[in-house]
Amino acid sequence: MKFWIFFVGGGLSMWFVLLFAAFTLAAAIGFARRPDPRRADAVRSFSWATVFSIASGVCLNLATVGSKVPANLALADSPRMPLIVMEGIAESLAPAILGFMLLSLAWTAMAIGHRRLSREALRE
Repeated sequence: MKFWIFFVGGGLSMWFVLLFAAFTLAAAIGFARRPDPRRADAVRSFSWATVFSIASGVCLNLATVGSKVPANLALADSPRMPLIVMEGIAESLAPAILGFMLLSLAWTAMAIGHRRLSREALRE
């Protein structure tokens, strides 16, 4: 699947997930480069914002599938209704796929920063 098709399939909420995840990832990379325990709080806060945008995005997408598919008579009466709903659910999960993947990268950077922080503490 091409990324743009995946991104568009996830709907408008994908922009919010991408925005908050980008802030999280940037803050985590900053922590990995110059570890300071005070900077970790910002990453945690951005991570929560990302998680909440993921949750709201998935909920919005599921609500859209749940309201638009039955409202369209051609889809509602289709013998392919289960497949249509399955595809809608799959597209609804796009914000979670993108957001959790970017959070994984961010927290991998955080792990590197914590490792560097513990090495610096041993030197002192």
